[in-house]
Amino acid sequence: MMSNKHIFDSAEGLVLTSLRGTVAQNPGLRLHASTKTVYQSRPSADIVVISGGGAGHEPAHAGYVGHGMLASMVSGDIFASPSAKQILAAIEFAAFVDLEKTTDGVVKGRDVVIVLNNYTGDRLNFGLAIEQARARYPGLNITSVLNADDVSLLPQTRGNEAEESMVGPRGLGGNIFVCKILGAYATFGANGASTHDTYPKPTLERTKLLGDALVAHLRSIGATLGHCHVPGRQPHSASELIPDGQIELGLGLHNEPGVRRVPLASPESLITEMVNVIRGSGGGWKGSEIHIERILRHQAHETWIREGDEIALFINNLGGMSVLEMGAIVEQPHLGLYQHGYTSASYMTSLNAPGFSISLINVTRIEGIVNANSPADPISLLALLDAPTEALSWVGVRSWPVKSVSDNRDAESEAANSLESIRTSFRSDGLGISSSTGENHLAGGYTWTDLGFSAEEVKKGIQGACQSVFASEPDMTRFDTIVGDGDCGHTFVSGAKSILEALDQGSLEPLLLNPASFVSRVGEILEGTMGGTIGALFAIFFTAWSTALRNDLSLPSGSHSPLKEALVALGKHTPARPGDRTVVDALAPLCESVTPTTSSTQDLREMVKAVKKGAESTRGMKAKLGRASYVMTDDEHVPPDPGAWGVAAVVEGFVGSLQPPAL
Repeated sequence: MMSNKHIFDSAEGLVLTSLRGTVAQNPGLRLHASTKTVYQSRPSADIVVISGGGAGHEPAHAGYVGHGMLASMVSGDIFASPSAKQILAAIEFAAFVDLEKTTDGVVKGRDVVIVLNNYTGDRLNFGLAIEQARARYPGLNITSVLNADDVSLLPQTRGNEAEESMVGPRGLGGNIFVCKILGAYATFGANGASTHDTYPKPTLERTKLLGDALVAHLRSIGATLGHCHVPGRQPHSASELIPDGQIELGLGLHNEPGVRRVPLASPESLITEMVNVIRGSGGGWKGSEIHIERILRHQAHETWIREGDEIALFINNLGGMSVLEMGAIVEQPHLGLYQHGYTSASYMTSLNAPGFSISLINVTRIEGIVNANSPADPISLLALLDAPTEALSWVGVRSWPVKSVSDNRDAESEAANSLESIRTSFRSDGLGISSSTGENHLAGGYTWTDLGFSAEEVKKGIQGACQSVFASEPDMTRFDTIVGDGDCGHTFVSGAKSILEALDQGSLEPLLLNPASFVSRVGEILEGTMGGTIGALFAIFFTAWSTALRNDLSLPSGSHSPLKEALVALGKHTPARPGDRTVVDALAPLCESVTPTTSSTQDLREMVKAVKKGAESTRGMKAKLGRASYVMTDDEHVPPDPGAWGVAAVVEGFVGSLQPPAL
């Protein structure tokens, strides 16, 4: 039976206390307490790797910050994604700490690669932070790698290959393997510590390619005898307990139930089944964002491990298995695999869950992808795996290169001062003050006149949009009560109230802010007040829209559409597309309808019609994402998507307050 006994009888403050303990063991690290960010005080590489996620997976990810692995990490609460503001701080520390602005004032931070797991909260909050970083530091190069290694939910694994999945595989412990390989490559080069000086230096593009190739050919599955217990919570109910003699296969990292329970006949039969499930997963990974050329992607029915393929084995203790048993587990999964390397430890846990996951990495396929066009710089995956690191939880700290800080409070004060210095020295966000007419072309960016409105019209339109949201709240709430949890209308109203309050207080004043500044501020307000998935989606959209509004208007007419660029940016962080029954069904026609010449009364009315048509099209539509995808009801009785309905209300309210009613 899973133990519910703990030394700490509450989770209150436990995450921050644990981070302080980790940092105390490695004097090369610092902790920014308010954002739960751990970072290297003096990163030496030109390309830095960062990661993070919810707490409860320790030693991930604080234990993997150190030379040769991560430059920074960020932690949320237990099993909860960190906020975009926290993640932004982790990006800033990794990119800029211990750097100085050049004499000519050029802002050039380190290139950043973010490794994140395929969970909705992580994708949206990390995506928003990436867009905010790009807006705040225009010279910063930043990319991401989405780890999606869990084979248990794949249609072919569950015996339903016709099933379509928009979400894709979850991220499991293979995340740490990806962090190790990318950190070693960014630090040392293609052959780890033995990389010759004549080899080309690592590039951001090749680091990204290596990460995507890793994720495409890294497969995992977990098994457990019981679920973890969070300090301070009630013991598991009888229905949650796994009976004696059974084991659960296909569990996630957040106490989610597994795909199925099976009798535990023997350790050998269990591990054989787990390895066979991975081997039979094929090459298709539908739904996850694996950016590899289609000719390099394999169909689900293909044999993923070919004869002679070199395989690395990565076994992860979920936190509650004895070291004795884990050693025995490592010895089991031979099964004719041509293996190099047996790596086993508590890499990414689920608190104290008595289980483990097995990951297979097809070294041959990965190296074939990344070395296809780089004969002068062949990457050796196994050399990168064996490369040294000072990350405490990979192999322990091998050296103590930085003088220790005797008082943790001094170190945390240093972290706070460092972040303030970064934002003062390197920020170049273009959030200047416009003249009273809104005519300040900041760095070639748009003015209100360029967009076809006066500042006064924008304010009036925003007020009208908010009033329209209030009027539509009953419909949104009614729709969401049928297909969701009933809070969508309230969420939109909360955002509208905050926007009106900011207008009244003068902190959101179109007369004083250029369009980029104004839109950026709207995104910040919505992020802080709407919450949940819809708040994160809007914050990403508005942040990307703000960035696009700073672009140079000297581009040829029609070649630049800020709203279209914002939609493209949003699409990088969510799989939602038109036809999936989401807010995108209304956003897409809005972005397509607005052009540099959209300003006439007729143009605006046609835009409203297009957006309302998009929202109405979701009526009866089968949801592919979100909570609505789990609702079992006849399509003809499914109401419109409440989020799309809310967008239509905003657009209709904005335009309606500016234009006289149609005759």
